[in-house]
Amino acid sequence: MSELSVKEAVEVKNIERRVGHDVVAVTMFLEKKLEERGYAALKPFIHFGLTSEDINNIAYGMALHDFIQTILTPALTNLVKEITALAETHAATPYLARTHGQPAVPTTFGSFLANYGYRLAKLTTKLKNLKPQAKLGGAVGDLSAHKTAYPQVDWISFAEKFVEQMGLECTSAATQVVPHERFSEILQTVAVIASVLANLCRDFWLLGALGLVEFSKPFEQRHSSTMPQKHNPLLYENAEGCFDLAAEMLSYMATRLLSSRLHRDLSDSVIKRFYGTAFALTLLGVKNLIQALGQTHVKADKMREEVEKTPEASAEILQLILRKHGVEDGYSLAAQAAEKGLDWLRETLSARGLDSSIVDEAAVARYVEAGFEKAVMLVERIRELVRGLNV
Repeated sequence: MSELSVKEAVEVKNIERRVGHDVVAVTMFLEKKLEERGYAALKPFIHFGLTSEDINNIAYGMALHDFIQTILTPALTNLVKEITALAETHAATPYLARTHGQPAVPTTFGSFLANYGYRLAKLTTKLKNLKPQAKLGGAVGDLSAHKTAYPQVDWISFAEKFVEQMGLECTSAATQVVPHERFSEILQTVAVIASVLANLCRDFWLLGALGLVEFSKPFEQRHSSTMPQKHNPLLYENAEGCFDLAAEMLSYMATRLLSSRLHRDLSDSVIKRFYGTAFALTLLGVKNLIQALGQTHVKADKMREEVEKTPEASAEILQLILRKHGVEDGYSLAAQAAEKGLDWLRETLSARGLDSSIVDEAAVARYVEAGFEKAVMLVERIRELVRGLNV
């Protein structure tokens, strides 16, 4: 039997309702199938020496690994590419950075986006390389029943080979359950990814509120039941909600599943049944975010204008230049110049017998150049990581 039909799955569920145990229902179904096909003599060897968790932990590991490799990693890689393309387009676009919500210093919008692209590419690479662990060890992990029944068999080697054939990493340090450290590392990595992407959604929301980006929509879509003019960041908000809930669920799972009373209790089984919900939320968030980025227009002229209208944003580099030239109160002078202007600073320096032309070294262009160089560097590093993902 390589496939299970819907009719057969219903049959298994009917058996489960009768016996109250999912794995026992499967074994009874398989025994029936062997008998129907003339292999009744093999019935005693179904589920031989195993416990339900020997089946379940391998099944969960395979399902999780397959989802990450074939669905989540490609989706995240596509998102990395979208962010990187936008970062490259705006590598030299002047952009006023904000810390604590207030104007800080100029950078480039490409540098800002490349930060996210690189972080996501690194996290995706880490996730792709994490292989779930599994165990095949019987009731308490010692393979004692197996060794008693067939002492001539090297059961440890058999278990390792079998688990590795399933595409998983075998661990012998197990009780009835597989130690959850590797599963937790995977869950926590996805939780971190979700948290990073939720923050990206919030940043674009704020950029929209600042008037630095705008959100398009298909003509027939309505973003308000009463205000026809509204162009809301709905996709960003939807993605943010998905990511936040996914991160909370996955973080809880990652820590809670490390706990197992003595050799086994069943509380973990309930929690694992919500893997699908948490991962589905993550995937939905990624898809919404990709779509949102495609419907976002970056107002580069507005960004450039904001930098030009905020000359005080160069106060940081100005105080460094002053201190570089031996002006001990350079920080204080730069702070005053942010309010009084550069002409006042030039006059102050001249009155002290200092070269006022040093003020010209603190040009906004230096910030933009540094931002551009960083954006280009990160974009290249991101592309190297994407090539390594091989999706």
